[in-house]
Amino acid sequence: MTITNFWLIRHGETSWNAERRLQGWQDIPLNEVGIAQANELAAYLASNPLDITFDLLVSSDLKRASQTAEIACAHMGLDLILEPGLRERGFGIWEGRSWDSFGETGPDQPGANTQDLDHAVEGAESIRKFQDRVIGSFEALARKSPEQNIIVFAHGGVIDMVWRKLHNVDLNTPRTERILNASINHFSLHALSNSYEWRVRNWAQTQHVEKALDDIG
Repeated sequence: MTITNFWLIRHGETSWNAERRLQGWQDIPLNEVGIAQANELAAYLASNPLDITFDLLVSSDLKRASQTAEIACAHMGLDLILEPGLRERGFGIWEGRSWDSFGETGPDQPGANTQDLDHAVEGAESIRKFQDRVIGSFEALARKSPEQNIIVFAHGGVIDMVWRKLHNVDLNTPRTERILNASINHFSLHALSNSYEWRVRNWAQTQHVEKALDDIG
């Protein structure tokens, strides 16, 4: 069986993360905390605690993800591949708004039992379309690069979609785990005759960024 391994990492913090503003496709760079997180991640990966040689370095094409990748993986000598299919969900006219302005359920998010999964405001993606894009992008990477070790930098929404796929959790069920900036999530895709079996390996590793958070205060 052909197996492709992924280490999926959320980008470092941005000013909009800190302000609890909806980013979506807005190209917001890392803030001071995010840069510190990326540097802590670089030191962690350079020490090779995972005992892995990575074959490919892939990132969402949004700056907060690619900047984290460039800092964290500079020592690897790999070319950075930008993949638009791994960018955050597009929220259209809602981008820039405060999360708190939407109330308790948030802006049309997975886990709200009564929502229309195919609904999208102007310029946005529906939740179902977003999930299809994310899952399709990872399976396309597995087809192009079988039996490779791939380190990927993306977004909280992307990680949410992968988590649901791995745990067979539908889009109307609340997520039970937090998704933290710079967290590492290891999973694998096992090629079957005409599909993939997704398997979780090691989820939500964060020990490498704890010092950065303490230093910033």
